[in-house]
Amino acid sequence: MKKTVMMMMGATLVAGAVHAADVSATADFASAYVFRGVTFNDGLVFQPGAAVSGLPIPEQYGAVTLGTWANFDINDIGGGNEFSEVDYYATYALPVKAVDLSTTYTEYTYPQGASADREVALAVGKAIGESGLYPSITANYGLDGAVKQNWYIQPGLGYSKDLTEALSLSSSVKVGYALNDAGNDGFNDATASLGLAYALTENWSLKGSVTYVAQLDDAVLSDEAYDRPVYGMLGVACDF
Repeated sequence: MKKTVMMMMGATLVAGAVHAADVSATADFASAYVFRGVTFNDGLVFQPGAAVSGLPIPEQYGAVTLGTWANFDINDIGGGNEFSEVDYYATYALPVKAVDLSTTYTEYTYPQGASADREVALAVGKAIGESGLYPSITANYGLDGAVKQNWYIQPGLGYSKDLTEALSLSSSVKVGYALNDAGNDGFNDATASLGLAYALTENWSLKGSVTYVAQLDDAVLSDEAYDRPVYGMLGVACDF
């Protein structure tokens, strides 16, 4: 399975190079895998990813980004040492100048045998001048799998600032609201994160972050699913 994922990511990078596109890759280690308030792994995980953007499409038609991301369980109660999830996504940024408007299709696959989940999302955001503030809202709708006919709506506010020529700070606050086809609707979770990135060279950088996750309604996000309120991440990123 390791070879399969590495070949997949390698193919993505090669495809980007062939088309003279912009290619980025990340390799992160996190103290837990938490997604939308749910703790999928309360132990150490490795999370590689790759994306190709800047594809040769006329500017008046927008822009497309293709990417992949995976979670490898290094340590977990009752298991570990396996890829638990491999995702594929395609994002289309619409040619709109007033706001940043994009739609994304994501397929979540599970190498250990669970059926894939498929989801489409619409995101709207806008930078507030030169303040570094970036309010946004994303609406996700499940097309298939366990998320079918479920909505997850997440408004947020991000902030970024260059502290030095090489060191930058980023932070965000987000709130998730769930509309479940089978289950309770309501506020699901809230997250607050703080991160730093340090540019080693023009292409390579180190990054780290700490994220706090709050359970807003135990009837929506159950006590069983909500397990790790705080987790950290350290990683490296490269732009080609």
